[in-house]
Amino acid sequence: MLHCFEIEALTYRAGHHTTSDESTRYRPIEEMEWWKTSQDPVARFRKWLQREGWWHSEAEREHRVSARQEVLHAIQVAVKLEKPALSEVFIDVYDVQPSNLREEEMLLRETVRRHPKEYPGFPSE
Repeated sequence: MLHCFEIEALTYRAGHHTTSDESTRYRPIEEMEWWKTSQDPVARFRKWLQREGWWHSEAEREHRVSARQEVLHAIQVAVKLEKPALSEVFIDVYDVQPSNLREEEMLLRETVRRHPKEYPGFPSE
């Protein structure tokens, strides 16, 4: 039997926005840990599905194996694709690139130029 239902969810960003964001500057680490351990929405949703009888461990195992195979295949395909130009990394958000992104782009280009073996397929342009 197919079950359809709507889910309204409150989410909490348990980690940092980006590698440059240190969210412990504006919220306690204990709060972040509490959300991760006590309020994890995936774990809570799974428990609810189990209570309703809609979660089956064997189906989960099969799905995990299948999903892993799909991801590994996607990685194999992706690594063979031509890499985009480095400039493409910096042009998708702002109409006019802010100075901090211009600086990051220059630093990345310099890093690729200095370590070409670590960045195969990324010409420093």
